[in-house]
Amino acid sequence: MSGDIHFRQLPPVWFIKMLNSFRYGILYLNRSIFPGNIVLYEHFQYFWLLPCIRVAAEFNIAGILRDQPRTISELAALTGSNPEYLFRIMRALTGNGIFKLRKDGRFANSSMSKALIDGKGSLRYMIMQHLGTFNWRTFNELIYTVRTGNDAVTKVHGKGIYDYLSEHPDESELFTRSMSNLSELSIEPILNVYDFSKCGIIADIGGGEGLLLSAILHEYPGLKGILFDRKESITKAESIFIKFGVKEKIKTIPGDFFESAPDGADVYLLKNILHNWSDEDCVRILNTIKKVLPGKGKILIIEMVINEDNKPSFSKLIDIQMMVFMKGGKERTRSEYETILTNAGFRINKIIPTIAPISIIEAIKL
Repeated sequence: MSGDIHFRQLPPVWFIKMLNSFRYGILYLNRSIFPGNIVLYEHFQYFWLLPCIRVAAEFNIAGILRDQPRTISELAALTGSNPEYLFRIMRALTGNGIFKLRKDGRFANSSMSKALIDGKGSLRYMIMQHLGTFNWRTFNELIYTVRTGNDAVTKVHGKGIYDYLSEHPDESELFTRSMSNLSELSIEPILNVYDFSKCGIIADIGGGEGLLLSAILHEYPGLKGILFDRKESITKAESIFIKFGVKEKIKTIPGDFFESAPDGADVYLLKNILHNWSDEDCVRILNTIKKVLPGKGKILIIEMVINEDNKPSFSKLIDIQMMVFMKGGKERTRSEYETILTNAGFRINKIIPTIAPISIIEAIKL
């Protein structure tokens, strides 16, 4: 099956940055021409659009339309929903380019709705999780978080997010699949900008199902890997290893990165880990790895890096998600990463941007 996996060569980062600058320029012009209240109201309209996207994801409408267009009656029958109300949902979505309504009255997929089909590049589980009841209820307490500096998950559910997920298997499964959706989006951008050929043995700390590690080893057959995460997080990793044809190259070790890290690796990956934790906790995690990191070893921190400017940024919005969900969690600027790395006895060797909102921070011991 691994022979069917191919990763694309993506456009260079400078080209994407140029396109984004042009796009932001057009947006700025639009916002400058129209009255502020009109522009703000346009933003507000996503409040109604987002729940419609969730309905489409929950009902797997894009999957139903994968092979052929369908009438609203057919979609309603296949999803067990009210035809009139489902039509109104689909009308709102097609009006925003999510799905198409053909002249014969049948609905079909658009380029955007195809991202709701299970498989490579899918956002279906990410949307179901982020737009689900758990998220809505928690975000409703954003004001509480801003006033107190405490995460809203603990206020709403009486415990931190990981304790909550460990007690709710269905929600935990959805969360894990959501993270896999997001991880898959970042694989090609990472592989396009970083040469892993001399990494030897790579330990993915908090690597979940092992999607990124498997992809790296698939592209670099001479490497070996260690997947390290909580026992409940790595239970389904073997199926990912088999899919990528790397089962014999990866050792799976359960554990807690606050307590220990596996030794024997040359490079340690931390992808979307540090943004979950306070500065003090980040230093604890890094110190745990430093104990087993060889002298010339490296840590690759894969995270969003917030630019210290006033331009639109995905990272600035995701930072609000971290504020609500994790006590002390946040996206960080370069200077903030320099601080926590210095406090843990590391320095930044280089930061490599990707065409995705994430960067690769290569750190070595002081």
